[in-house]
Amino acid sequence: MVAALLPALSASAGAAGRATGTVIVRLVTDPSPAGVSWSYSGVGASFRLGIGSTQRVVSGLQPGTYRLVEAAVDPGMPRTLTAIACSDPSHDTTVELGGSAAGIALGDGETITCTFTHRALGPRPGADALQLARRYAPMLRFATNEHYRPLRLDDYLVHSVLRAGSPPGGTITQPKPTLFSLPSTPAASYLDVRGAQPNANAALYPSIEQQLESTTPRPTVYWHVVRQATTGRVAIEYWFMYLYNDFFDKHEADWEGVTVFLQNDTVLGVSYSQHQGRTWKPGAVNTPTVYVARGSHANYPIAGRYAVRVCWPLPARHCTPTRTRDDASGTGAALAPSAYDLRDFGGTGYTGSWGSGNYILGVGLTKDRIGDPRRRADYTNPFAVIPP
Repeated sequence: MVAALLPALSASAGAAGRATGTVIVRLVTDPSPAGVSWSYSGVGASFRLGIGSTQRVVSGLQPGTYRLVEAAVDPGMPRTLTAIACSDPSHDTTVELGGSAAGIALGDGETITCTFTHRALGPRPGADALQLARRYAPMLRFATNEHYRPLRLDDYLVHSVLRAGSPPGGTITQPKPTLFSLPSTPAASYLDVRGAQPNANAALYPSIEQQLESTTPRPTVYWHVVRQATTGRVAIEYWFMYLYNDFFDKHEADWEGVTVFLQNDTVLGVSYSQHQGRTWKPGAVNTPTVYVARGSHANYPIAGRYAVRVCWPLPARHCTPTRTRDDASGTGAALAPSAYDLRDFGGTGYTGSWGSGNYILGVGLTKDRIGDPRRRADYTNPFAVIPP
């Protein structure tokens, strides 16, 4: 009888001699806080990180293999995971970025830490791209009495809600949208600045702008580099996001941009966004000077007053000369590259509208929408503007 018990006692003692391990899961987001959560499974009970907590310690795990998997809580969230890094003393843990997972080989008494990193604007670009962006960053010259400056997107979202449907009657689906939660799949949605509408109480936009500037005094300019392999050309895009377009066509959110084109490290020219299109100006420059039209934020290479034609769908497409000229005199404030923050612009573009729609004076609400630059042709193929 005693002899029969010896094998069982021996096996029990062997199991008792194995020390349990620990897995630490960390979440890092840029910007932070993310305002949303992700779920994690495969090591003990499932849990979430994001809102309220960015780390979970799972202890008491038996030695063995585990598959730690991250998943978006909301299926409509864009994919923003850019890195998984695991610190493993035995160096036998693997990561699968495409599968949002880590294959953990947990040894006796081992502690493994895995960090999931999310960037709302995509992976960080290389040092060479950043150097180019800094070298050709433009000087912005505003007209007198211009109320708005290029915004950081995070700050714009703080003052907005996300609505489903068409403006102005959409229903709120996200009372506190973030760069991590904006939809990336096709659907009718739009961002609506809280407390103001272009057709009703537009006088509130300047005060909202003042609140934004008090939160983040330095303006923000977004950049993106595109290379054309067939020609060796390089396009350095600079994008400006304004709270409000206070012109003939009034609307919340106003995306404008300029692009510097290089070939063999020589500047070919610059394109300037103006209302429904872009203007090409050839010639070498060191620091492009951009004259920003008051209210419309259209960009011009030379100071002046410009005739403008506005087009809109209602329901068919209409175009008309405006009674108001673009004032791009440059007699107001100047914004040098040293006075604004450069942020790289990537990631998955938002599929809805930035802002609650266009209101044309004397016409009313149109079907125009303010599309995300990352969903535009001049973002992915800026070279189309260069004359043949």
